[in-house]
Amino acid sequence: MKIVLDAMGGDIGLFVNLEGALLASRYFSETDTIILTGVKSEIEKHIKDKRMSFGCKIEIVDATDNVGMGDSPTKALQEKPESSIAKGLDLVKSKYADAFFSPGNTGVILAFSLTKLGRLRGVNRPALGTVFPIGKHPLILDIGATPDAKPENLYQFALLGHEYMKIMKNMEKPVVGLLSIGEENSKGSVVYQKAFELIKQDKVINFLGNIEGDDFFKNKADVIVTDGFTGNIVLKFGEGMVHWLKENLKTSVKPLPLAILGVILSIPGILGIPFFLFSIKKLLKKISYDEIGGAPLLGVDGVVLIGHGKSNPNAVKSGILNAKKLVEHNFLGELKNIFEKRSGNETD
Repeated sequence: MKIVLDAMGGDIGLFVNLEGALLASRYFSETDTIILTGVKSEIEKHIKDKRMSFGCKIEIVDATDNVGMGDSPTKALQEKPESSIAKGLDLVKSKYADAFFSPGNTGVILAFSLTKLGRLRGVNRPALGTVFPIGKHPLILDIGATPDAKPENLYQFALLGHEYMKIMKNMEKPVVGLLSIGEENSKGSVVYQKAFELIKQDKVINFLGNIEGDDFFKNKADVIVTDGFTGNIVLKFGEGMVHWLKENLKTSVKPLPLAILGVILSIPGILGIPFFLFSIKKLLKKISYDEIGGAPLLGVDGVVLIGHGKSNPNAVKSGILNAKKLVEHNFLGELKNIFEKRSGNETD
């Protein structure tokens, strides 16, 4: 197995990505390979200086162009064909590598993925999904790849999300919900009403029906379907809320000796403080994006995951391991079979 990591991607870049690759390599066999795309001299120097010893094979593919987080997709496509993103996706396209992960520029990764890999036969538009670290950790898609989704796109998103969660969460029948402004079938725009009927008619999909925004916290659905415009707003709101909660929990606990005294009095024994701090730490980990491991780009002809630009080493590790799991379960092959059959293009 060969997994590509864009070593230059993200807000921090090389240091974080190599540390993440080091952590992930412990879960690979000695015959597996993590391919690092980026400036070869810089990668080799960092590995040597930090005396990194990986648990699997490491291959470095030199990439001379650098894609910044602020670069536009159009500019990158025209001016940066030798970037670490482009080189990595070329490896997947040629079948030399099995999957690609990057915490880099989402728009650029999407553009290069569509240009180099193309869409799966039968898929009209791709969907970018992410797992929310709340409740039962539902997958929401799309979060930005297709902002102007049509009913047929939303139906395909439901199918893509359904198959993804079957593998990633080992679910036999993931529950799918369509995000709307009310639970009734008649609620939402015409696009959503038509999408509701399309999803409902597919007996393979375990369709719950419409769900509302507060249902994210009620463990109703494993897959939440929406258009990329709405999904991106929900995503950014969720990220902002998690950040706000983390910061307020930290600042609220730190300077309050009286509150800590209250904890001691309310919890029997001197173990009150450690127990309280452990509970706070456990909550912060539960709502962290570090364990999510990137957003899958579903519907393209390759396994592609995109991490958060602010990914830390643990988040990079999770992204690489999620890509590994999808390859191990032949996720792409399963999707191809499903969509080729449904589009009437089944091959021998």
